[in-house]
Amino acid sequence: MKTNRIFSLIIVVVMLAATIAGCSNAPVDSSSQPGESDTSSVKSDAKEVYKFALMAPLTGNNAQYGLTYKNTLEILLEKVNSEGGINGRKVVLDVYDDKNDPKESVNIASKLASDPDILGVVGSQTSSCSMAAAPILQEAGIPMVSPQASHPDFTNAGDYIFRCQVTLEYENIKAAEYLVKSLGAKNIAIIYSNDDWGVSMLNTLKKALGEYPNVNVVAEETYITNQTRDFTPLISKVKSAKPDVLFLASLYSDGGQIIQQAKALNLNIPYVGSNTFFKKEFIDVFGKDVEGVTLTNTIALKTDNQEYKWLADEYNAKTGAFIDTYVTQSYDSLNLLINAVRKVGNDKKAIKDELQNTKDYVGVSGTFSFDENRNPAKEVFIFEIKDGEIIQLDNTL
Repeated sequence: MKTNRIFSLIIVVVMLAATIAGCSNAPVDSSSQPGESDTSSVKSDAKEVYKFALMAPLTGNNAQYGLTYKNTLEILLEKVNSEGGINGRKVVLDVYDDKNDPKESVNIASKLASDPDILGVVGSQTSSCSMAAAPILQEAGIPMVSPQASHPDFTNAGDYIFRCQVTLEYENIKAAEYLVKSLGAKNIAIIYSNDDWGVSMLNTLKKALGEYPNVNVVAEETYITNQTRDFTPLISKVKSAKPDVLFLASLYSDGGQIIQQAKALNLNIPYVGSNTFFKKEFIDVFGKDVEGVTLTNTIALKTDNQEYKWLADEYNAKTGAFIDTYVTQSYDSLNLLINAVRKVGNDKKAIKDELQNTKDYVGVSGTFSFDENRNPAKEVFIFEIKDGEIIQLDNTL
């Protein structure tokens, strides 16, 4: 009997040890890999959540734009989940840093394409990165909405690819109208960044200006974005061409330096920028040097949209910055996906079809519909930097 009891005890100890060993080998939730995070602190079974992804530059020279997206979408997710999520399911977001590098965008898109739980992707910030990722997501059948990609060819990747930014052709038809009809310019100089976006800005603006008789582009100079620091040689060429106005197709960081150096060379003409200048940091960094600069943008500061006003307050409270199109268009990008899933569930083809059928969507970035090429059309407004603020003028283009 004693032997039997000892044998039984040994069996119990062995079983207990096996149980403990099994527990110690159970999967452990590891921390996110560099450049990847889940904005939700709750780790839920994939079947209990609806999952989306954001790809954007969170480090590097364009980090301020990607971080704007991330902060904005965190505000939206908190709002949606506090209201019950999507039909009772929690909404989560996987966040990836593409570093404004198209190669990184391809790697991220490939990873997302292998995840069956991803219902839609927001991103990226630049046309180059968005266009690199789009064919992969198209082939995988994952809806993609880019907040800012404006290159004409972006949505040509396929019927799963959408954008909330107006195309460069549309934007620059309006910019040309402003330059010629509002400013009365006849001789226009253009300085542009030597990348996909900058070259497309140059070509589409020149095409739009070509519709006006007796209007000439008298100088077009380019530079390497985030690398060129001495702009005086190209500014000297611009000055010798005697333009009426200088149009800058650049990020605000480069544009501010160009304006500073141009003023130091006594190039005293109007300076006009694109929507990339609509950043509080533009004023914070360059101060009085950018007083009087005008720019075009689709954001409406004069609006009665209550969700826009709520978002402006929430974003300012979270970041200390004011709302801009990087906020409004990233918000609408994810919100469009969320609204589609709320209607049709997790069928990605149905989500794509629901997006395509979007008509008169009242968003924080304006009211718009998607055309047959999945591009929006929006009003374009004129802004001026005055007394350290971005002021919306009465002009509507």
